[in-house]
Amino acid sequence: MISAITINSKGEKGEKTKLPEAIFGAKVDKKGQTQAVRVYLSNQRAASAKTKTRAEVKKTTAKMYKQKGTGRARHGSYAAPIFVGGGIALGPTGGQNYKLKMSKAQVRQTLLGALSEKTKEGKLLILAGKIGLNKTKSAAALLEKIIEPKGKLLVVAVSEESEVFRTFRNISLVIVMCPEQLNTYDILNSNQILLTENGLKKITEIFKA
Repeated sequence: MISAITINSKGEKGEKTKLPEAIFGAKVDKKGQTQAVRVYLSNQRAASAKTKTRAEVKKTTAKMYKQKGTGRARHGSYAAPIFVGGGIALGPTGGQNYKLKMSKAQVRQTLLGALSEKTKEGKLLILAGKIGLNKTKSAAALLEKIIEPKGKLLVVAVSEESEVFRTFRNISLVIVMCPEQLNTYDILNSNQILLTENGLKKITEIFKA
């Protein structure tokens, strides 16, 4: 039986919650996870780097020196890439496309595998009952009791649970997201995962067979 530890808003442990095996007991595909992380990080990358070509740099258009009689190599422009302050040859243009793709089946398989891996390691916690977190201070007090030293925490709650987003979002090393935003990278990059009961229900709805 697949299960996870249940805690309340004070950090007190309760009974274990049974979890659907199809979601939290899925096969772990390490190779697929590596690919999923690469695709995710590549898709976050923005083509913001750009260099100026010799046509774009601001330089005089006058010929450097006469064509013949100097004994030096022929040059016609100060903007040539071989000169300091000249244009850049074959540099980034700002139009690069770093987007990569994975099939929906692969995305699902690797994500469920990552969730299952955290569950088997005992890194998945369920926040049960009334949440009752109205300040960042109360959320921080909860984390002191459950979070591992220097560990990252991924909190998953439905969008209606605004108090969870409000109280956790300003705490360092804590990421808060909706079940629809879950991805393999953030799961693997977190030491622990905290699901609200509604978050667990939503995940079950999304990934049910």
